[in-house]
Amino acid sequence: MHDLSSENHPAATTPSELNAHSGSATSCEPASHALPLANNNVCCTGLSPKTLQRFAIATLVIVAATATYAAAYFAGMAQQANADMEAARAATTNADDVLANWEGLPIANAAAAVSSEKFSVCTGLISEESEALFVLDHNSGLLQCSVLYPRLGRFMATYTINVADALGMEAKGGSYIMVTGTADFPSSSNRPLGFSVVYVLDTASGNYACYGVPFDRVAMKSNRPQQGVMFLIGQGSANPVVDRDDLR
Repeated sequence: MHDLSSENHPAATTPSELNAHSGSATSCEPASHALPLANNNVCCTGLSPKTLQRFAIATLVIVAATATYAAAYFAGMAQQANADMEAARAATTNADDVLANWEGLPIANAAAAVSSEKFSVCTGLISEESEALFVLDHNSGLLQCSVLYPRLGRFMATYTINVADALGMEAKGGSYIMVTGTADFPSSSNRPLGFSVVYVLDTASGNYACYGVPFDRVAMKSNRPQQGVMFLIGQGSANPVVDRDDLR
C-alpha cells in the first residue's frame, strides 16, 4: 500500500499562495507588454487645423485674383472691340455724308501740266472716254499728242507738229510752258476734232500758239489706229507792241 502521508505528497496549495505565485509570474513577463502606444498626432503636425485654414485662405485669394484679372482682361477686350466697331460705323457714316453732300454737283474735269528744263507735259480731255497726253521737246520744238484707247489699254493714236515755226524760234533749245483747254469747234466726219486744244508759250519771246487735234472718236470705238498732224488754230504774243497813236 502506498503511503499517503504528507511527506510523500506536497501539501495543498492555498489560494493565497496561488495569488503570490501569480503575481510573481506576472512580474516576470516581458516588459514589451507595458510599452505605451505611439502618438498618431506626431506625423500630422504639418497639417494642423491652423495650417489647413491658412492654405485654404491662400488658395481662395489666388483663385479670386486670377478670376479678377481674367474678368478685367476680357472686359478690356470687349470694350476695345466695341470702340473699333463704333469707329468703323462713324467712318462709314461720314463717308456716306460726304457722298451725299456731293450729289447734284457738276463733274469737274481736271487737267495736269508740268515743265522741266528739257520737256513740258500736260493732259487734256480728247473724247467722252479718254484724254490725250501732250509732250513737248524743248530742244527740237516737237509737240506730240498720244491718245490711250481704254478698251485696248494701249496708245493707238499719235499726232505731231513742230511749234518752232509758229513761235518764231530760229535756234534749237527753246524754253516753253504748255497747258490745255477745251473748245467746242464745229466738226464733221471729214474733219473730226478732239475736245481739247493745247497752248504753247515761248518764255523767251512771249509768243504763244494754240493747236487742235484731228481726233476721230468713231475710229477709237472701232479700235482702229490713228495718226496725223496737229493743226494751228491761232497765235499771238504776250508782249504786244504798244501803238501810242491809238492811245491818244
